[in-house]
Amino acid sequence: MLDEVREATAEALEASVHLADHLDRVALRHGSEFPLSATMVVDWQDARRETHHAMLRMFEQLYDLTSRRLLRGFLLLLSEDPAGYSLRNMFRRAETLGALTSADRWMELGVIRNRLVHDYPVSAQIQADDANLAFDALPDLLAATRGLISCFEEDQLL
Repeated sequence: MLDEVREATAEALEASVHLADHLDRVALRHGSEFPLSATMVVDWQDARRETHHAMLRMFEQLYDLTSRRLLRGFLLLLSEDPAGYSLRNMFRRAETLGALTSADRWMELGVIRNRLVHDYPVSAQIQADDANLAFDALPDLLAATRGLISCFEEDQLL
């Protein structure tokens, strides 16, 4: 069981590094466009719309990968059993162990992730607002993910 956890977590770690780096590069290339306005969203050509859509999907994916695989793997490799934890308790435990700087901020990032995943706004203003919200939160998502990644190295868990 532990070998399977270690293998799955190592795979998630590698994927997280690549996704965080890619998301960072996309944000650097397109950061000057933020904050977005409704007019900008309406005027986008397909290529720009697709780039921003991809950036939002990467935000969601990185949050999910970090929450569901890295944090769980971290706890399991420390002989914790996250199966009995709610997500909130898992995040709080990860904060206590130094894997997250702030469980509260991580939960706020989860609210943003849920908004991106579950809302399908037609309004250009809401689309711009959602993108701005995610872009503003991106440094925290990247920092938290990279902080967790460094915990694996510091604790020599893999």
